[in-house]
Amino acid sequence: MFKKNITFKLTAGFVSIVLISMLTLGLIFIQVFRQYEIDSREQTMLANARSISEIVAVNLQSNGQMRGIGGFMRFLDTMTDAKVWIMDRQNNPLVFSGPENDSGNNPMGKGMSKGYGTGGMGMGAGTGQTHTFYSGQLPTEAENVINTVLSGQESISQSFSSVYQEETITVGVPIFDVNKQVIGSVLLHTPVTGITNVLDKTNRILLASLLIALLIAIGLGIFYSILFTRPLKAMTNTAMEMARGNYSARTGIKRQDEIGQLGNSLDFLASGLTEAGEKIDKLEQVRKDFVANVSHEFKTPLTVIRGSLEALADGTIDQPEDIRRYYSRMLSETRSLDRLVQDLLELSRLQSGKITVNFEPVHIPSLLADTVKSMQTIAAGKDIQMHCEIPQNVPPVNSDYDRLRQLFVIFIDNAVKYSPKKTTVNVTLDLRDKLKVIIRDQGPGIPEEELPYIWDRFYKTDKSRKGGGTGLGLAIARHLSELLNCKLTMESSLGQGTKVTMELPFSKQDE
Repeated sequence: MFKKNITFKLTAGFVSIVLISMLTLGLIFIQVFRQYEIDSREQTMLANARSISEIVAVNLQSNGQMRGIGGFMRFLDTMTDAKVWIMDRQNNPLVFSGPENDSGNNPMGKGMSKGYGTGGMGMGAGTGQTHTFYSGQLPTEAENVINTVLSGQESISQSFSSVYQEETITVGVPIFDVNKQVIGSVLLHTPVTGITNVLDKTNRILLASLLIALLIAIGLGIFYSILFTRPLKAMTNTAMEMARGNYSARTGIKRQDEIGQLGNSLDFLASGLTEAGEKIDKLEQVRKDFVANVSHEFKTPLTVIRGSLEALADGTIDQPEDIRRYYSRMLSETRSLDRLVQDLLELSRLQSGKITVNFEPVHIPSLLADTVKSMQTIAAGKDIQMHCEIPQNVPPVNSDYDRLRQLFVIFIDNAVKYSPKKTTVNVTLDLRDKLKVIIRDQGPGIPEEELPYIWDRFYKTDKSRKGGGTGLGLAIARHLSELLNCKLTMESSLGQGTKVTMELPFSKQDE
């Protein structure tokens, strides 16, 4: 469960980074600090060895013996925490503070005093009991160090570790006389144990610091993980609400980082889904209205035809004049049904893209004149005047003659159909900017909020208004305009009429 929790993952990652970083830095620090301590100890020992070398050189040259130097060496041994070897030119020990093992052997194989004393070169007996405490020769590496010092060079090594049975740092400094001739050597030996003890204390401090840092890292990791996951949980809840259909849910995240952007995107999506839901509801209502309108458009003429046939069949209507009137009514309703079916088929073909368009140069003034002339009879029947402003010197447009005429007929027929008696329908050809055909009537107008929906099938701005059309004309006009690359715009105001503008493309040879 915890492994799937993002808070656990973030905290674990945060703690891992801190742990790895501190371990890496700790190891590097320990190595650097150890080397620093060794270097510091070596330099201190080197300085002490030089001081001893100068004191021994003065003592030897002043009285030629080492008598009385034992006390000074004990003091120096204590202060420097090192074992002191002073040797002459022939590699004989003069003063020696060294290891005393179980076998009681002197590492030089010479008679030496226990603790501090003098010997060799006949400079007198030591201050302690004389005995040997090492048999055999020094290791080759140790002898090489002594030879290097006797050659006049300073030396730092760990070659005496086997002599003292522990890791030991050895510093060697030559003793010079007034003529800069080597007359002996000073060797200081100190165990690395002291440095190791310091390092152990340092390691314990680092370990305690690491534990404290881990506790702090865990606390901070949990805190920032919760801070990080809180908006994610808010977005999850919002997404779940949206999945349930509640598009009003919002994340409420007010941040300027990537998470804030994601939250804003989710809120924007919710707003978009709200609008989409409203549009879907609108379209669903249009679909229901379409089914109802189609049913109604078919039902009305079918009811009239059925009633007329029943009256003729049962002999209720027997007068020749009445019979002819009933037949005429049935023929009119049949034509209405045929027109409705043809419009539905035409709209279906337009929507499916099965209509073939034959683009060619079309002379708009001639086409408009022909269309207006064909509509004059219908307009005259309603006592409506047709006023045309059609210049003749107009470049042709690239279009389909028959389909463009069908488009003109739809808009002129609607203008005549919905205009009151004794009004005027204006048809204008405008060339001031682009080629535009403008049809303006003086009808009742269309509410502004309903203009976006007038191109839908069977959409009616006035549900109570009865007309002779099928309610599919503007839907067909919209699809025709798309096929003919014709830009349609409609402006309308209640009580002031409607204006339809069709912007047509010129023929390529005239562009």
